[in-house]
Amino acid sequence: MAIKWANQHDFQTLLERSDIEDKPVLLDLHSPECSGCSGHDRSIYSDPEIARDVMEHTLPVRVVTTNPDRASTEIINNHIFIWSPTVQLLAPDQTRYHEWNGAPRRTRLSVGYQSVFHDTAGHLTPETFRAQMLVGRGKASLRKKKYGEAIRLFDEAIARHPHDRVTVEEAERWRKVARENGTIETSWGFRQQVTTSPLAAAVERFAQTVAALPDSVLMKDWVGKPGPGDWQWYSDCLREVVLQGYQELCDFAVVAERERAKQGVEFNDTHRLLGQHRFAYREFQSLFVGVPDSLLDKTPLRSERSIRENLAHVIMAEWWAYRPQILHALDRGRQGLSPEVVPATDTVAEHGEPLGSHESLHELLALYERLHLRNTQDYSGITEDELGIRSAWWELGPVELRFRLKRYIWHPRDHAVSIDKILDASGHRHTANHRFASRLFSGLGTAEAALIGADGFMSDRVDALTATINERADEASRLLSQVAPV
Repeated sequence: MAIKWANQHDFQTLLERSDIEDKPVLLDLHSPECSGCSGHDRSIYSDPEIARDVMEHTLPVRVVTTNPDRASTEIINNHIFIWSPTVQLLAPDQTRYHEWNGAPRRTRLSVGYQSVFHDTAGHLTPETFRAQMLVGRGKASLRKKKYGEAIRLFDEAIARHPHDRVTVEEAERWRKVARENGTIETSWGFRQQVTTSPLAAAVERFAQTVAALPDSVLMKDWVGKPGPGDWQWYSDCLREVVLQGYQELCDFAVVAERERAKQGVEFNDTHRLLGQHRFAYREFQSLFVGVPDSLLDKTPLRSERSIRENLAHVIMAEWWAYRPQILHALDRGRQGLSPEVVPATDTVAEHGEPLGSHESLHELLALYERLHLRNTQDYSGITEDELGIRSAWWELGPVELRFRLKRYIWHPRDHAVSIDKILDASGHRHTANHRFASRLFSGLGTAEAALIGADGFMSDRVDALTATINERADEASRLLSQVAPV
């Protein structure tokens, strides 16, 4: 049996049939110039078992991405998210049930990325394709609340492909959800730590404890001791104590910047730019306070990605995209060489495949924390003169590293707006205590920004501030134990 591909002009009809026939649409974004795409035709789609599964369980459509017409362009714009897997399983509303991890990836050319192709051949084999097909079909059944069918498909994926780590991890995660009739209980909370430094961990614990408290206690008498000095007059309730913690973090930043200048500890433009990014990063992180994992894959807005897809994209962009281009430009500039683009194949070879589709919110945020801190460390040695080195990427001409870092700064802010919109459309509302908890992350970003490029500086003051924040977290925990079981 051969696969009978529909084309871009049949796409809307296939979506309608998908709803009627209860089959997902298998979207294959194909290009004759893509070696991985040609390889799929030779080794995967020609496989009789795969062809039979595709025709029996999906509605296959192939859209050619080279010189696309208007119909193809609309599909490409909706389903290539800058640099995305080319094999996807779609619902009737065009949201994605699943992306084939390891499939070839293509760059969307219609949004300003004409000057560089970020294509990779992928590494799917017939076996891994079959495994991912089972997981994708299971996720489709799960979303349609066919829990028994979903469990059967996930069990089959694990039994038939026990050595495929990604497939097993995905199938086990979603099988657990299916067994709970679609309930996802987990979320990032005060029992799960994301941050790594003692100060950040103290702020995270305080913020998450505050977020777990009901708004009804916001103005009630504070259970802890008054603040130091003039703060004693503003320690009457939780609201004032949280704002005190925020201000103490900001005050620390003022002192740190003054001491750096006084002691001659360099604080250059690179450090300032990275400080702006740290602040943006902590505010982005604060968006997820109180957000349950059950919202990660919701797609309440047409043509908008899910929270998971936005978060994974931000992580991927910083580690798999910005990092290799920035470091490559820096290395070439230091050698006096002209700018050049790092091929995406080199990036994948060094950093591995981007994220899958099964990680919990805590796992995603913990990964982002590690990668963000590593990037900050590696960029902090860029001198002010080196900020003028030219970096080639998808713009029509090379740009300065200074500009590249500015783009790096506002990227998470851009996606924060999208995530906020999704949360709003999903009916999720941050409580007042969630919002006050977010201010603590803002204060943390301000304090940390003042120390970038000066590891170990003012360690005694950092330790003292950490102890103060931890004490407040302990007091908030006592309050929480009085109003609800922990």
